[in-house]
Amino acid sequence: MRAEQFTSPSAILPRWLRAVNGIGKLLPGLFTPSVEAWLAKAQREELDAGEPTRDVVDALQVLVDSLLSDAALSFSGRVAAAMDSIRMARQHLRIERALRNNPRIVETEIPAPIFLVGWMRTGTTFVHRLLSADPKSRFMPYWESMYPVPPVGKDDRRAQLTKVLAQLETISPSYQAIHPMSADAPEECVALFTNVFRTLQYNVQYRVSRYVAWLRQQDPRIAYSHYRKQLQLVHYHRPTGARFVLKDPTHSVFVDTILALFPNARFVMTHREPTETLSSMASLYAYSRAIFSDDVDPHALGPELLSSYLLSSLEHAIARLDDLPAGRVAHVRYADVRRDPIGTMGQTYRALGEELDESARSAIEAMLETEADKPRDVHIHSAECFGLVRDAVRERLSAYCLRFDL
Repeated sequence: MRAEQFTSPSAILPRWLRAVNGIGKLLPGLFTPSVEAWLAKAQREELDAGEPTRDVVDALQVLVDSLLSDAALSFSGRVAAAMDSIRMARQHLRIERALRNNPRIVETEIPAPIFLVGWMRTGTTFVHRLLSADPKSRFMPYWESMYPVPPVGKDDRRAQLTKVLAQLETISPSYQAIHPMSADAPEECVALFTNVFRTLQYNVQYRVSRYVAWLRQQDPRIAYSHYRKQLQLVHYHRPTGARFVLKDPTHSVFVDTILALFPNARFVMTHREPTETLSSMASLYAYSRAIFSDDVDPHALGPELLSSYLLSSLEHAIARLDDLPAGRVAHVRYADVRRDPIGTMGQTYRALGEELDESARSAIEAMLETEADKPRDVHIHSAECFGLVRDAVRERLSAYCLRFDL
């Protein structure tokens, strides 16, 4: 797979989708985001699931308001947003029903968690997969995070997700080169947060600045309390592993909340040269938003990221992690883990108070051999094309660069 330098949505979207969006401009009222319509459809499809929780309705209302005012959704974007949101609302209803019907779920003990808290595009996916390869690790494969409630009868969650990913490939053929995904691979936690419509990750796929501003003012324990119950849910139905390996780029914003709700949590924080990180991040934002909107200006993305919560939350997360005792935190540089995955994982384990034993080493080596046999994806991105100036970025983050030798 190959993702070229992003220039505009029309340059990366397939011709048939551009034609659909062109026709859709003649139907501006069709598939307009609507809390009432989306929740009503979700409830019709889950007749016995009851009502959504008030905090979920409130979050969805703010998201919809921001979609209408900020996101400049294309026709296909309106269709995709509706399909996604109805699916998430259905998952929420299913989760609440499962928790009501089986009170033992919320008594489930979660294996001691390790949270990956680096910025996205700093090697978090690679490190997550390395940690998850250890037989002692418990992770969520994508099918489980996407559909946390086991169905009655045949379990077709893998097949459902494989179909969804195939649809994504027809819409954005290059997306897999930026963020590879498969049904059985370890995946980040974002789906558990979208099930309650409370995650900063929405701003990756949509431009929803008003929603982000609202969410930043909310108590994050609301989202993380729902999140913890979902972890208990998936582990109740599939108990395995001695540690839970959890990854989401926005975990770094909420280290305080994680420590409050998961007092035995340990952390792995990844680091990469910040201009490369922000350039790659901007490319991911651009490719994601282009699925939903024809109005994506690459030159505005770099300044948007620099003026967002990202920098201050990074500094706060590092300071908070510095307060933890030895054995709770490992820092991993992108360059190191790419150059020497096994050696870097050995250092990571030691920083977390463990040793990389032979079973873990063998499993990681097998994973690396499998990865080496696959064709290499290519992701092309330029800081300048996203309005980023290397010297200015490094000056703003000079202390960070110096500390981690980036």
